[in-house]
Amino acid sequence: MPKILLIRLVPFLFLLLVSACDYQQKELRFHILNHENVNNVAIQEIFSQQAGIGVTLVNGQPGQSALNALQSGDTDLALVNRTRPFTSGVRAIMPVYKSVLHLLVPDEQVSQADARSLAGKRIHIVNNSLAGRRLLEVLAERQDLSPGDYELLDEYQPGTTDLIIYLGPIDPDNQFWKKSGFRLVNAAEDPEGGTLLTRTGLSYLVPGMDLMEIPARTYPIAGNEEDVLTLSVDTLLVTRKDVPVDLIYPLSKTLFEHKPRFMAVAPTLFSAVNTNFDQMDLNFPLHPGARAYLERNEPSFLERYAETINMLTYVVFLLISGFLAMARWNAHRKKDRIDTFYTRVFAIRKQAQPGNCRELKKQLIKLEEEAFASLVSEKLAANESFRIFTDLLARTHSEIDKTGENPSDVGGIPS
Repeated sequence: MPKILLIRLVPFLFLLLVSACDYQQKELRFHILNHENVNNVAIQEIFSQQAGIGVTLVNGQPGQSALNALQSGDTDLALVNRTRPFTSGVRAIMPVYKSVLHLLVPDEQVSQADARSLAGKRIHIVNNSLAGRRLLEVLAERQDLSPGDYELLDEYQPGTTDLIIYLGPIDPDNQFWKKSGFRLVNAAEDPEGGTLLTRTGLSYLVPGMDLMEIPARTYPIAGNEEDVLTLSVDTLLVTRKDVPVDLIYPLSKTLFEHKPRFMAVAPTLFSAVNTNFDQMDLNFPLHPGARAYLERNEPSFLERYAETINMLTYVVFLLISGFLAMARWNAHRKKDRIDTFYTRVFAIRKQAQPGNCRELKKQLIKLEEEAFASLVSEKLAANESFRIFTDLLARTHSEIDKTGENPSDVGGIPS
């Protein structure tokens, strides 16, 4: 009895296991950093109501980059900027906002010469941004400096930090990167030419960077009394290649179609969500789920090439019709030719008399040879008409033999 009960429970346990797996697949973990502080509950509620999936926002581990968290399986979604090189197994979903370069120097460094020079500086890059590190390398290369000529700080150190590099969204309500006694400086060329970076060739040195400006008085920070010329880069929402399409498709659909709701919760985090982005500018391949949503209204293959398919069908129909017509004409031509052999056999048959049988049989043999030669050269078809001809030929031979004086002479007819 227990054995029978166990056998009956196996299907039930299997269904429970499948259901549990399916439930787990409905959850996505979203890796964020401190400059992406949002209302977790509101975000989760939108995804749950509109997409039927759970999205849990998780804070990144200290020193762990978003891509590392993604590759290690600690998260399913992450935000990376477009300066990141291609990484195997990572797929893009969409650009979500622009990260803007903020450069801050101590107030006492009022001269452009002090702001430009990196020699001996102690530099802090907020969130250890890869794009920020790359910009620092560009600055150092232009000043003929090596990494030993300046010091890179893991954390901001009051009183000793000489330069702060922050790459993140313009968000006046979230200025965790701002430090007392620091001012914003230009990161791109101004009319006077005395700036920390120059515009020429910068987009080649740091691919993905675009020129922009922080409008005057965006921040209550010294240096922002006027527009601050700087740089920006798209920040992408990315996922792993193995995340199912049936999760990324509703995620993309919800982000695109309910952008106003997301903007109400976190305006800076979703400001660049737009279906019109150029897929060729992405540094990661587009995830199939996102592609499926973006191309949902695209005409199908049959719709795109309907006219061409119609034309090809018409041409094929004409070719088939022409081929069939040619085949019928050829068959009719061969039928007309076999009819001439019928006529000639009947003409020989009518001439049959006791005195000319030998000559008539010679004509029949010659006619037979001619017919088979035409058959070999495909001037005649080996069909029912030809079989009738051979029967008629044999019967005519027999009748002439009966008409002749001595049928045995047939074998001696010279060829």
